[in-house]
Amino acid sequence: MRKFWLCFALATLGMSVIADPALPRTNARDLKQRIHRNKGKVVIVNLWATWCAPCMEELPDLARFYRNYRKQGVEMIGVSLDDVETADQTVPPVLRRHNVRYPVVVMAQDYDEFADQFDKAWSGEVPRFYLYDKRGKRVKAWSGKTTYDTLEDEVKALLRKK
Repeated sequence: MRKFWLCFALATLGMSVIADPALPRTNARDLKQRIHRNKGKVVIVNLWATWCAPCMEELPDLARFYRNYRKQGVEMIGVSLDDVETADQTVPPVLRRHNVRYPVVVMAQDYDEFADQFDKAWSGEVPRFYLYDKRGKRVKAWSGKTTYDTLEDEVKALLRKK
C-alpha cells in the first residue's frame, strides 16, 4: 500500500510541474509571412492581450467564430501583446478557458517598430483587427471590441469573392 501512495504522490508532483509549451514569438516580418502562407483563405489577424478587458470579452466569440468558419476557408491568427517574459504563463490558461483553437503568437518586437513595419496607422490600441482576402491583400483594419456577427458579415462577403 505504501508503494501505491508513493507512486501516486510522485505522479501528482510530476504532473504539477509539467509546463505548457512556449508560445511562438513573432514580429512584423514573421507575421507577414504567416499571412502569406495562408493565401487562398480569408485571414483575420487579432492583436489582443490578457490585460485588455474588451479583448477578454470578445475572446469567446472569436473562438466560436473560428470553430464555425475554419473549414470554410478562414484562418485566424491571434497576436498577444502580453509581456514577452511572462506570456507563456499568462496566455495559455486563458486560451484553454475559452477553448481557443486558432494559432496564437506573442509579439516580441518593440510596438513602435512593429507599427512602422506592419501598420503605420496603428497607434497601439487593442483589440485591433486586420482582415485579408484570399489573395493575401489587406482589405480592412479596425480597432475595438468586435462581435461574432460583425466578423461574420465581414468574412462572408470575402468568402463569396473568387
